Amino acid sequence: MKKALLLFALVAISAVSINAQDNLKWGVMAGMNVSKYTITGFDSRIGFHAGVKAELGLSQDANGSGAYMDFAALLTLKGAKIDGGSLASIKFNPYYLEVPVRVGYKYAVNDNFSLFGSVGPYIAVGLFGKAKAKVDGDYFDFDEIGGNSISEDIFGDDGLKRFDFGLGLKAGVEFSKKYQVAISYDFGLVEVAKDLGMKNRNLMISLGYMF
Repeated sequence: MKKALLLFALVAISAVSINAQDNLKWGVMAGMNVSKYTITGFDSRIGFHAGVKAELGLSQDANGSGAYMDFAALLTLKGAKIDGGSLASIKFNPYYLEVPVRVGYKYAVNDNFSLFGSVGPYIAVGLFGKAKAKVDGDYFDFDEIGGNSISEDIFGDDGLKRFDFGLGLKAGVEFSKKYQVAISYDFGLVEVAKDLGMKNRNLMISLGYMF
């Protein structure tokens, strides 16, 4: 809980600090995740992300080229799956509130087309989620399967850690200074499962609109 409060405090301070800047742009973004864990036996799974973002120009020229900071607050579904073939499989469905903060450079090819790239950390807090098993083609919550004491909640003492932190890379294109298409990759640095060496990896394909 303390870490979650610290996260929200940092976001609030950042929002107050950048709100006074004249070169601040707000927008929305959403897209697809392809996520997995860094241990053997897990396969990638498809998820999603959606939220709001902001860009703060740092040293941009009249054409829009230059350095900038990129902020976002996203609801994101990560996780992974274990494919047991026709007998059974397990899918992990953790939902996070994620806040990436990146520094990047935008190059304006012309008035209607720009290239951009950025790098920086992210912090995330696990909100909710379930681990589900598929037996004979049907999905069940863990507590619905006899003999298994794992809770429905994927986070907690017997599940994943709620706090995550890592580094991300992002590249994309912008049309008409409003429409963005981007691809990014996040490297989780926190072991989200105790003593297993299990960290998040997430590929994101995003569509964005800047107001």
